[in-house]
Amino acid sequence: MRFTIRGAALLLATLLAVGCGDDGGVTDEDMGPEGPTDLGGGEPDLAPSDRDAFTPPGGERFVLAAGDWSLAGGQEGYRCVRQTIDETIFVHEFYPIAPEGTHHTVVTYTTSPTYPDGVTPCNAGTNDPDMIYGSGVGTEPLILPEGVAVEIPAGSQILVNLHLYNTSSDALTGNSGIEVVTMPESLVENRAEVLLAGPLSFNIPAMTSGHVIDGQCTMADDVTVFAVMPHMHQLGTAMTVRVGDDIIYEGTYTFDDQKYHDIAPELALAGGTRVGVTCTYDNPTSSSVGFGDSSDQEMCFALLYRYPALGDGIFCPF
Repeated sequence: MRFTIRGAALLLATLLAVGCGDDGGVTDEDMGPEGPTDLGGGEPDLAPSDRDAFTPPGGERFVLAAGDWSLAGGQEGYRCVRQTIDETIFVHEFYPIAPEGTHHTVVTYTTSPTYPDGVTPCNAGTNDPDMIYGSGVGTEPLILPEGVAVEIPAGSQILVNLHLYNTSSDALTGNSGIEVVTMPESLVENRAEVLLAGPLSFNIPAMTSGHVIDGQCTMADDVTVFAVMPHMHQLGTAMTVRVGDDIIYEGTYTFDDQKYHDIAPELALAGGTRVGVTCTYDNPTSSSVGFGDSSDQEMCFALLYRYPALGDGIFCPF
């Protein structure tokens, strides 16, 4: 393989965080040591159909980051892995490696790393400035449109943040990560990015049904949007994403079935266009539920893939 990765080739961390926090928060003994650690582990098991996926001429398929983890019964926590890449790559396909216990993930990178490669305890706010990919429970492989890729420059440090949640009473172990397929630069016509569109603060009252939360996302420049994935937690029942009066995504929501949906035809948006995100919830509990990364809290995000990459960060400007 022409492409090489320095440091520990492993994963563990989480998705959907607020900002770029430092490594802190999680000290659970079941989550391992405090310092950077090479978790090692064998190659994760993937479905045979995934193995048969098409690789563009001149491209390569490899595990970008993956590793072993363990979590005690009934526990929830985070791990982060940092890896520095030696060469610029153009990612055309994403394959989540998410066994039971993998709640959701976010993959970001920085061109100015300040931490060593390896694995550390972290929290939901530990992310780098540029987002590459996100997944939830049940997310299937994502293949970008022809000629579209996410560029990751040489010398960048990948940060994979995994949210682990063991709902059983027994200890749980697994190997989680992200596998990618690259394409040669000569085939890249558009460089893409993904961002989170939705509100960062809200509250769902107790004993309510059909409670609606709205958010707005403003495009900073002319872009083309080509894929969307809804992300909520246990109380979410439906999401609608619209531009003006036009609906670009609408569907019921199931926490165990979070998938990317192609926007066909691709949607060209002028700078200043607002994308509306509407989430619907049922809260049968006796307590209100607010925004947060825990499965016992809620989120309202549409993950939007678009090109060109504007470098606006993880969250869409409101």
